[in-house]
Amino acid sequence: TLAHAQAAPDAPATKTNDATASTKINDPDDLRHVKEQVAALLLQGNYDEIDRLAQRVRSEKTRMPGGGWQLTNLYSGLMAPKGSDPEPQIARLKAWIAARPNSITAHVALAKLLIEYAWVARGNGQADTVTDKGWKLFAARSAEAKRVLDDSAHLTPMCPEWFSEMQTVALAQDWDKARTADLFHRAIQFEPDFDNFYTFYANYLLPKWDGDPGEATTFAKQSADSIGGSKGNYIYYRVSVKIITGCNCKPILKKLDWTRIQQGRQAQIEMFGNSNADINQFAQLAVRYQDRETARSAFDQIGDKWSVGVWKTRESFDNARNWANSTAPSVRKSQDGGDAVQN
Repeated sequence: TLAHAQAAPDAPATKTNDATASTKINDPDDLRHVKEQVAALLLQGNYDEIDRLAQRVRSEKTRMPGGGWQLTNLYSGLMAPKGSDPEPQIARLKAWIAARPNSITAHVALAKLLIEYAWVARGNGQADTVTDKGWKLFAARSAEAKRVLDDSAHLTPMCPEWFSEMQTVALAQDWDKARTADLFHRAIQFEPDFDNFYTFYANYLLPKWDGDPGEATTFAKQSADSIGGSKGNYIYYRVSVKIITGCNCKPILKKLDWTRIQQGRQAQIEMFGNSNADINQFAQLAVRYQDRETARSAFDQIGDKWSVGVWKTRESFDNARNWANSTAPSVRKSQDGGDAVQN
């Protein structure tokens, strides 16, 4: 791993927001339009309009179907297209900062692209698969992203995505637990309804990064209990999805509460609506928990609209759906690992 980074300057001054999230939901056409709009505005150099739009989305706390923030979707429109050389887009974002040095949106967008570029250099494999050149580029680009964020820590109005990008930097630079925990607590004090703070921190707590076994699942429960109610169950669901997909190991399933995951999924639908990706994700969770009835219901909703992001291949999707629709009995272990339950 990389050596621990030097101590960061103080994070931006925190504020306490109304803990009630906006229930305004954009439809898929709106989401595509925002991404296309900001991408075109950047090419035109119309920085004022991007800043105006970003600030409106921030202040309204608009959600996407399923609960994700529209703000995150907006930033994705400022990234380089997948598979393309990011250098021209980096140059555009730097030109924006030069023209509007007080734009928090420009700084966060550049940091986000730089940290994405850093992970491209590293790759997603185990540490021993990364080349020396890959490590050097990873370290250099991560450090540049941190410099951009540090340079904008004083700007107002601040942006919740600033914190989530610094969380990604913390992971890349292998910050110690106390420093990373402090960043998380500053983040949720600034904006308690920004779900990514919880999922990013849970990912950091996985054993493959800096956590101890069981630390991430304990965090999921403690966070949900602290928030309470439907909103707490929703956070439990979001964090559990991150843990299960990030760990991809069967023992982790026993450490999470499948009943509460289902309650959180229902809370997600009631508060923020639904999306095809969410239905696919829940179907996959039901399969992993060997809950055939729940999986079958989810597959009925999916129809043939399978998600590549969830299943990766059509064969994987078909195999899971065939299992759910099979009449053969399956065995599902109880949550405490005790007696098996016939489905």
